[in-house]
Amino acid sequence: MSREDILNILKQQVKPALGCTEPVAVALAVSTAYKEIKGNIEAIDVKLSPNIYKNGMRVGIPGTREKGIVFAVALSVICADPKLGLELFKNVNDCCIDEARSLVGKNKIGLEVADNQGNFFIEAKIKTDKGEACCIVKDSHTNVVYLEANDKIIYNAEDKKCSFNEGFNGNKASLINVSVREIMDFVEGSSFEDIKFLLEGVELNINMANKGLEGKIGLGAGMSQLLQKGILRDDIVNQVRILTSAACDARMAGINLPVMSSAGSGNHGITAIIPPTVVCRYLGYDDEKLARALALSHLVTAYIKEYTGKLSPVCGCSVAAGIGASASIAWLLGGGYDQVVGSINNMVGAISGMVCDGAKGGCAYKLSTAASEAVIQAYLAVNGVVISKLDGIVGDDVEDTIKNLGVLSSEGMKDMDGAILKIMTNKVV
Repeated sequence: MSREDILNILKQQVKPALGCTEPVAVALAVSTAYKEIKGNIEAIDVKLSPNIYKNGMRVGIPGTREKGIVFAVALSVICADPKLGLELFKNVNDCCIDEARSLVGKNKIGLEVADNQGNFFIEAKIKTDKGEACCIVKDSHTNVVYLEANDKIIYNAEDKKCSFNEGFNGNKASLINVSVREIMDFVEGSSFEDIKFLLEGVELNINMANKGLEGKIGLGAGMSQLLQKGILRDDIVNQVRILTSAACDARMAGINLPVMSSAGSGNHGITAIIPPTVVCRYLGYDDEKLARALALSHLVTAYIKEYTGKLSPVCGCSVAAGIGASASIAWLLGGGYDQVVGSINNMVGAISGMVCDGAKGGCAYKLSTAASEAVIQAYLAVNGVVISKLDGIVGDDVEDTIKNLGVLSSEGMKDMDGAILKIMTNKVV
């Protein structure tokens, strides 16, 4: 794959996102359908793959104190702008929130789990006094594949003659045939100007972390207090843990600020960006070194997601982005190809079994674990401590290791989402 192709994929994979991206993807489908007909809502019926349902059940909606997909759906027909993509809730205000609450109270919104449509599927059907519309988003958060209004097909991805100009269709390019060595060659050989845009994510995600600490929202603030009491040491590992978890705390609580996403997820972006940023600053490197480290982190994250899936039973924020972060930290520490590969294999040995039980405040605990391990395993790899190729799912080469992660996720955990959903939906809230 050419350097230009990899750069284009990087630009597609790294974008600002406002709020948890699964409810946002649902809101995108609903608002895209609604804008074609407008009118007074009579019914909204949404079908979701289990992963999306799971990730949206208990997560905060940005700019509000509300949680869950139903409220996101209601808010999406009140004030969401689908042209803003993953930042479509940018214009939320108190008036919008009140109207959305009113709509929720009328019980016109229905959710249904679609078990046989793959791991990323959203179908939004809307009926108003002006007609009916349907929008389908598939395979990635902004990939509209079908749009219909009042029996007229506006867009169908299967029809090559049909075009859709909203500008937020998902990226079709793939890293699946790229090697980790090729990724490193891109990182080390690209011009700084080409990848300088990645530094925007540092400002966004560190800002979100600071909001989490200022608001004393959750785990990050709690660990910060332990540090102040001398229970935790003030070292690079704990600095990474605190900032990463604080950013997740604030985001999952619905703080109305964007983060820079990675591979379609804001929490992936938090894990992929904050640990290498903290280590880079600790080592005293400049912005160019940081941009290259971030490129490596994002690309390894995206590469792993090619095998584990956009949404999966494993926690991608940890298992994919955590591995990406560790690879980039090993590189920052002066490691070459062998040490970067060692950090990837070490991380697989350490955290590959971490499951995703939905997006919620508790995600901070998983991100905290992954972030600290990313630092530790990178340091170990650079110092020659690397897991054996005979251990567990670690492969003969790094590409095999990552493919094995995909097998673990798609085959080994194929019933995991159903079990988790059963537990979550049986809770009394």
